[in-house]
Amino acid sequence: MNRSKLLGGVALAACVALAASACSSSKTNSNSSNTPTAAVTTLPSGNTSAATGFNAAVTGIVNPSNAEGGTLRLVDRSDFDSPDPGNTYDAFSWSIIGDWARPLMTYAQQPGTAGSKVVPDLAQGPGVVSNNGLTWTYKIKPGVKYQDGSVVTSADVKYAIERSNWGQDTLVNGPAYLPQFVQDTTKYQGPYKDKNPNDGVSGITTPDAQTIVFNLTTPFSDFDYLMALPGSAPVPRTKDTGADYFKTLLSTGQYKIDSYQVGNEMDLSPNPNFDPNTDPDKLHVLRAAKIVIKLKQDKATIDDTLFDGSADADLTGVGVQPATQTKILGDPKLKAQSDSAYANSTEYFAINTMQKPFDNVNCRQALEWVIDKSTMLTEAGGTFGGGDIASTLDPPTIPGWKAGDQYITPGNKGDVTKAKASLKSCQAAEPDAFNADGTTKDTFEIMTRDNSVKEANMVQTAQTNLKSIGINATIDTKPFDKYNSQFAGNKQYVIAHKVAISFMKWGADFPSGYGFMYSLLASSAIHDSGGYNLSWDADATIDNDFKTALNENDPTQRGADYAALDHQALADALVVPLVWDKNLVYRPSTLTNVIFSQGYGMYDFSAMGVK
Repeated sequence: MNRSKLLGGVALAACVALAASACSSSKTNSNSSNTPTAAVTTLPSGNTSAATGFNAAVTGIVNPSNAEGGTLRLVDRSDFDSPDPGNTYDAFSWSIIGDWARPLMTYAQQPGTAGSKVVPDLAQGPGVVSNNGLTWTYKIKPGVKYQDGSVVTSADVKYAIERSNWGQDTLVNGPAYLPQFVQDTTKYQGPYKDKNPNDGVSGITTPDAQTIVFNLTTPFSDFDYLMALPGSAPVPRTKDTGADYFKTLLSTGQYKIDSYQVGNEMDLSPNPNFDPNTDPDKLHVLRAAKIVIKLKQDKATIDDTLFDGSADADLTGVGVQPATQTKILGDPKLKAQSDSAYANSTEYFAINTMQKPFDNVNCRQALEWVIDKSTMLTEAGGTFGGGDIASTLDPPTIPGWKAGDQYITPGNKGDVTKAKASLKSCQAAEPDAFNADGTTKDTFEIMTRDNSVKEANMVQTAQTNLKSIGINATIDTKPFDKYNSQFAGNKQYVIAHKVAISFMKWGADFPSGYGFMYSLLASSAIHDSGGYNLSWDADATIDNDFKTALNENDPTQRGADYAALDHQALADALVVPLVWDKNLVYRPSTLTNVIFSQGYGMYDFSAMGVK
């Protein structure tokens, strides 16, 4: 999901640090008791007992009902980048787009970590793997129709994937993973440059109207996750109008878009040609007679609409405002209608391995030991509005996650003694970088973004931590929208300015070790500008570990491979994990079928209804 928009939006909800919520265990950084565990539950029919209380939507279904009726009223602080499934990267968009689009795969409508599982939607089943992991074959369900009554074919899916992945000269918003992995001997230029309908990506074929085959250049065991991205939802070539397709979009979901006034409102009503018989897993059930989404609502007052009855849910999905957090946590009734769950993102420091003496692992480990994570959690918003102290780069919602705890310190306050011992070992190896008293000769930079007061506070704490062991650093604050392209992710800049640490907040496009860590740790993710590997570490061991995991078809072993890779990054001290993010979100009693999905890191709005 769009890290810039999703994680920038989280900063809007930066919460006040409550003294009571700043507590954390001194025994372990993992805080594993707070990891949500969800029983696999199908959405109910008939009378079913509902989950109730604080965090009920993380482990169960709140107000389960299959009844249709009423108007579901949603509010959003921003607007869609586009309602077009092939041209969107907004987190909230992905969480509701199932109302009008059916990708090949999607996330299970299950609470908590069970919602990270991908299940068939338009496809009859998961991809069938052959040819030593290089070929993936999907069969689409027969009889699925667009809202105009025409039948969906595999050619429509092929075209949709080509436009979303190879047509980014026109569709600029969405992700484009497939050109990295799919064979393409024809060097396809995309449908907007190459107008010949007979052309296309050579590695994607449609042997018949219900079969689509992908031939890869390298095994990619997470391929089902790629097919759960909205861009695999079908689009008929003859109806595509490029970036304007959202204006005449043909729905395959249970709702259709009646009107979309950019920056103002979107209205949806039931799709008359949706056939429930093509949806045996009940992923597209009508639970409201109408959906109205009010866009670009004032963030200062948007929470009030949830309390005064004028709105049913905040589609933004990033949590309530600071004043509202205080109100909710101080009122048992309001708290019982709230959830505080992992947002599938991690706040961390990346350590620049190009910058001496931090090219030495002992110097980097000194930073691991000295950082006061307890104070940083308080500055991030505490347990409910901030999250949990992190011990790994992956958050606990990633399948296969395993607690790290390689740098436990008393009270998670940092350990100056151990940090100085590591720094002394570094000094022995790189004496020219140190003064006689053990302090560093150079003054370094800690880089951060300009969009959040809490981030500013966290880097100031880091600056104080480093000074306590003889490392002087200044703080370099840069524009959020240019942070990676021109500064923290710009090789020339970080070298010239002696950047030692870069603050980063990262959320996964899909919940797997690859989806979360590849862009942050792989050598191929290092670019002269615009990259996200802010450690600048080209490590052959980590690269090989990614290949091993991607070649592993057993999901349990694959998860274990990613966990081991995560721990290796910590052993190499490439990153200092700080906080696994959580958002405090409120659900009025008017809502039905409320599920907090770890597939999206927020409520699954496509499952939601209204009383």
